[in-house]
Amino acid sequence: MSSLCFYITEYLGKNIKQPQLDAITTACQEASYDLKTNISNQEILNSVANENDFFILSSGTDFQFFVTNAKEHLKHNFILFPSDKELSLFEKHKEEMKEIRFLIGLLHNQNLKIIIKHILTFYKSSNETYIFNNYNLENVPSFMHVLSNSSERATIQTKVTEFFSEEMQKNNSHLVAGTSSYPKIFGDVVDEFLMNAIWDACPTRNTIDRTQPVALPENERIDLNCLFDGLNLVLTVSDKFGTFQSKGITKYIRHALGFKENEAVKEGTPGAGLGLFMILQKIGILIFEVYQGKITRATIIARGDHSIREVQKKPKTVLFFEK
Repeated sequence: MSSLCFYITEYLGKNIKQPQLDAITTACQEASYDLKTNISNQEILNSVANENDFFILSSGTDFQFFVTNAKEHLKHNFILFPSDKELSLFEKHKEEMKEIRFLIGLLHNQNLKIIIKHILTFYKSSNETYIFNNYNLENVPSFMHVLSNSSERATIQTKVTEFFSEEMQKNNSHLVAGTSSYPKIFGDVVDEFLMNAIWDACPTRNTIDRTQPVALPENERIDLNCLFDGLNLVLTVSDKFGTFQSKGITKYIRHALGFKENEAVKEGTPGAGLGLFMILQKIGILIFEVYQGKITRATIIARGDHSIREVQKKPKTVLFFEK
C-alpha cells in the first residue's frame, strides 16, 4: 500500500517561509501524510501518475505549470496557496479552476496548520468532522443557540454581536487596532447565514415570502455556535439539508482572489450568494462543510491580531468540503 503524500510544488517550495513550512509539516505528521518538498513539478507529476490519495499545495506560478502540463490534476486535491503578487496569474483561468475547492490566503500559522490538517483528514475520516471543533477547546468562551423560528433572527444577530464585543473587550490588550468592527460584521454574517439556512437550503421554503415568520420542525432546526479564544473569532451555522452545491464555489474563490465576474448575479434569486460576496470583502476565512442530504455547515474565522484593512488587501481563504 502506497503512503499518503502531500506535495509542495517547485516554486512554492523554494519561497515558502519557514514558519509556514513548520505549520504544514506538523499538520502532515498529525494526519499521517508524507510531506514531499524540494522536488520539481515534473517529479510531482511522475509520482502521482498512478496515485489517488494525495494533495498538492501550489503557488500561482506553479498553477500555471499544471494548467499547461496537467489540467487533469486541478481538482479538489489541488490546493491554491498564492502570494498577493501572484493573483493576476489566475485571471484568465476560470475554466481551469472549476473543480478546485481550496484556496488558502493570508493566515496565521496556527490556522494554516489547522486548515491543512482538516483538508488531509476530512475525506479519509468515516465520522462527521468539522473545523470548528479544532477551536472549541475547554474553557474557551462560547455562545450557542438552536433556532426554531425565523422570527429569532434579529435577536440572535444582536446576541452574536454582543458576545463578540464583550469577549473582545476582555482581551483588548491582545488585539490590534482595526478589529473593533468585527462584532458588528459577525452579526451581519450570522443574519446572512441564517437566511441561507432557513430558506435557501430548504427545497420547500426557498420560494416562499421571507417577510412572514416560519416555524422550523424539530428535525430542521438550525445550530449556531460562536467562540472567541482570545484571538480567533469563530462563527458557524448548520442546517439539516446538505443542499449547498459545489458548482457554485468557483465564483467565490475567484472573488477571494480579487476578480469580479462578468456574469451578473440577479438580486432576489434564491441562493444567489450576494451576501457571501459581501462577507468575503471583510472576512479572511470562509468555509463550507457539506454532508450531502444531511448537513451544510458555514463557518467564518477572523483574528484579533489581523486588522480588517490588512485582511482586505490579501487573498482570502475559501474552503469547500463535501461528502
